[in-house]
Parts: sequence; C-alpha cells; structure tokens
Amino acid sequence: MGWHEDLERLAAQRGGALVGYAYTLCGDVRQAEDLVQEALVRYCSRLVGRGGRRGRAASGMRAVPLDGDGDDGEGRGWAVQHPEAYVRRMVLNLYLDGWRRTKRWADIAPRVAVDDVPFPDSGITARADVVHALARLAPRQRAAVVLRYFEDMTIAQVADSMGTAPGTVKRYLHDALRTLRDVLEPVDATTEGNQR
Repeated sequence: MGWHEDLERLAAQRGGALVGYAYTLCGDVRQAEDLVQEALVRYCSRLVGRGGRRGRAASGMRAVPLDGDGDDGEGRGWAVQHPEAYVRRMVLNLYLDGWRRTKRWADIAPRVAVDDVPFPDSGITARADVVHALARLAPRQRAAVVLRYFEDMTIAQVADSMGTAPGTVKRYLHDALRTLRDVLEPVDATTEGNQR
C-alpha cells in the first residue's frame, strides 16, 4: 500500500475527528477545516518530494514514506508510525502559530468597543457560551483544556503532546478553569437581587 492510499484512508476515516479536534481548538468550522487541510498538505509534502516523485525530497526536506519502507541509507527509517497523531500535532502547531501571528497584529489593529449581548439559557446558547468562553483563553491554556477534557488525555499525555512539564500543564489547566468558571458560572439570583 502506497502513501496515496494511506493519506486517503486517513482523510476518509479520521477526517471528521481531525476537523472536530481543530474546531475545539479554534472555535470556527472554516478555520478548523483549513487547519486540517494545511496539516495534511504539509504532511504530504514531507512524504513526497518536488515533482511528485516518491523518495526525492524538496530542498531542505527529506522524504518520509507512510508505508514504512523509508530509509535514509544509514539504517535510520523515516517512516511515520502514527500518522493521525502526527497530523494532530501539526494542527496544534498551526493553530498556535496562527494565534501568535494574530496577536502580533492585534496591537496594531484599531480598538472597537462591542457590547456583549446576553442570550437566554438553552442548549444551543450553552454550546455557544462554551465556544465563547474557550475563545477567551490563551492558546496554550485552550490547547491544554482541549487535550485534557475533550481528547480525554492524562496530564502526562497532555504534557508530552504539548512539549511541556506536567506542572506547567496543571498551571495552564488551573488558570483556564478559573477563567472558564468566571465566564460560564450562572449568576446567582440572590446576588443579582442585591445589586439592584
């Protein structure tokens, strides 16, 4: 089985899960689809060299075949053992890179005041509230929350996936949950009555 079939199988069988993972990170369906597409394109470009010929890498890159027969001639194979995990990591890196790029331009962009309009409580608005609350988190906090609670990873797995120490992940989760609690906690009726 060649790399074409492996890539098609990955996209067909796990494409929905990859887009769901990206959506949980970024909160926008179109951006999630773009993140997954870009990750698959970059993954494919690592597999196939310039001109579409297998085994011939573009300048600065080496070919990494999916079917496990890659070897650099020195006994080190370059085969990817877990393509989905590799693509998920690329999605996370692309999301964080995009956030950093946006953050740089945010200081230059003009400030516009927008009033938050409260919506009545319902299942639909609850989902929108969660997406809105996740959007308020820093990207590393958001990634930690997504990996821990949506991907159901342990602290050690999240730390390994993010390339940080477990204590750092715990700190991200603590800060993120505090922020989420502030945004998502319902207003107590007695507190609301005392403010009037």
